[in-house]
Amino acid sequence: MTVTVRVAEPDDLERVGELTAQAYLTDALVDPDHWYVGELRDAARRAREATVLVAVDGDRVVGTITLAPAGSPYAEIAQQGEMELRMLAVDPAARGRGVGERLMRAAIERGLGWGAHAVVLSTMPEMRAAQRVYDRMGLRRAPERDWTGESGITFLTYVADQTTAGEHR
Repeated sequence: MTVTVRVAEPDDLERVGELTAQAYLTDALVDPDHWYVGELRDAARRAREATVLVAVDGDRVVGTITLAPAGSPYAEIAQQGEMELRMLAVDPAARGRGVGERLMRAAIERGLGWGAHAVVLSTMPEMRAAQRVYDRMGLRRAPERDWTGESGITFLTYVADQTTAGEHR
């Protein structure tokens, strides 16, 4: 598998939406009738209001992640000067091949390269595979920034900043 990461193009967005929803549904992170599935599928809106990156193998999109600056519609926890990562998803058939880590590295590099002093993300406690990637990459857990969403789910917060940037590249 030869994977490259780039900004999503308009022709990618339908696949990005379906892939994102399918990844969350496959992992039972959301019920099929939950409102959030519609948001996961709406990659066109994400691309208008944030930056959507894709991992491609040849011409097939196999993963995606969204970068949202503080204050933008997709930033839930980013503070001034931070970039937030959202909706990391890898095609279940492409998992275990480093796609998620490649997306994370590209997103962190891009966020810090755009002048953010830190890149932050939230994860659900059930997302253990993703947390192993974050830990392996040297992201710092920030329990003081953990938060509880409207649905009552507590989200764990991770941070990458300039002090650990070398670990991400």
